[in-house]
Amino acid sequence: MRKLLLAFIFTAVAINLPALEITLDDYVRLVIRNSKQLMVAAKDLEIAHSTGRAARSQALPLIGAEAGYRRNLLEITHPVPIGVIVDPSAPGFSQLMFQDMRVNTDNEFTLGLSLSQQIFNLKVFNAIRASREFNRMSGHIYEAQRAAIINIAKKVYYQNYLLEKLLDVRRNIESNTHENYLNAKEKFEVGMVSEFDFLRTKVEWKTRIPETLQAQRNLDLARINLKNLAGINANTEVVLITTLDEYPELPQLVPLSDIFAARPDFRAATAEVALRRINLRAARADHFPTLRGNVLFAVSAASDQFSIDNSTRVAQAGITASLPVFTGGGLYAQTRRAKSEYEQSAIRLQQLREDVVANIRSIYLTLGEAHQRIITAEATLNIARRAYDIAQTSYRAGLATQLDLKDATTSYELANIHYISSVFEYLSAYFDWQQATGRTTVR
Repeated sequence: MRKLLLAFIFTAVAINLPALEITLDDYVRLVIRNSKQLMVAAKDLEIAHSTGRAARSQALPLIGAEAGYRRNLLEITHPVPIGVIVDPSAPGFSQLMFQDMRVNTDNEFTLGLSLSQQIFNLKVFNAIRASREFNRMSGHIYEAQRAAIINIAKKVYYQNYLLEKLLDVRRNIESNTHENYLNAKEKFEVGMVSEFDFLRTKVEWKTRIPETLQAQRNLDLARINLKNLAGINANTEVVLITTLDEYPELPQLVPLSDIFAARPDFRAATAEVALRRINLRAARADHFPTLRGNVLFAVSAASDQFSIDNSTRVAQAGITASLPVFTGGGLYAQTRRAKSEYEQSAIRLQQLREDVVANIRSIYLTLGEAHQRIITAEATLNIARRAYDIAQTSYRAGLATQLDLKDATTSYELANIHYISSVFEYLSAYFDWQQATGRTTVR
């Protein structure tokens, strides 16, 4: 019973959550903070930093220490000859006399210190350089994913606002057709219009109802996506603070060199080529000798007391050189693979360069076309709005037929929807342009 009561209270509180008024900037920041994809990318950055630290550690000295103590619980004895027994009655006969002697002590102590240092190893040096390039590449990949998430967030935000406006248009049209129906009903009842015209207004009103319901459903589905993307509570009402009356001006063309320098995905691809080049050098470095220095100091002692007075000490220093003589073709295959990976990354970089050029041109053409459609749609909307107002006034005054009003209503509806859609398409292309030119921002 208590659990049911708590669930009811929680549900009531969730349903009565206050409305969240949110601007585009606020929404993008929420998406960046709650995006699971960016969280994973951030962990990739942490892994890259850890990989870099591990690579740098190979160039630092390796120091090890070991200490041990052992307690012997049993005595270990060994027979030791202590003399010769001679039998006088048997000349030439003798026999050794043995006595068990203890050969272990109660306590044994050991202590050892070792130091190992790479003196010459090309693979270690290349691993350090590769870790730096890997860190740089991981950072660019994170920025590219962040730009893509921001682009998606902006489109989702304005898609929801577009669907809000479309729903408003549908509701207004439904309200107007309902008003026309009531007007026609009054005129039909006093014999001013025919039954046919009256029934047409009723059909026109009824057909608008499912269109409004469909627009509401589309908005509800878009709201679910908007909230999930930003981590907003599903029961929170969201109010978008923006407008489609204003939109950015048509941007100027940007030099390709500036675009390549600004795009994080292109910089990541460039860093990958550099990384593959370093990996190739590292693979070739396996054919060269390595040189390592070693220092060792050890102490061991055994005593029946807790004492190390009688101890044995060892101190050593040495240099070890190693050179691969025959590896069964393994090193050659490793080098060939590294070379192929380097050439593959260079080809991908060139392909990305060509794709960027083509994408920039395509988006700019889309921008210009969408901008022109907005201008045309806005002019058409003004004309349609004026025609709709005249048709309504004329119909109520008996100077226009119901068919004239229906045509004016449909034209105004289509013009309004076309204008809103044109602005959204322009904004969508504009956000793509920002991402394509490496200028994606929170705004």
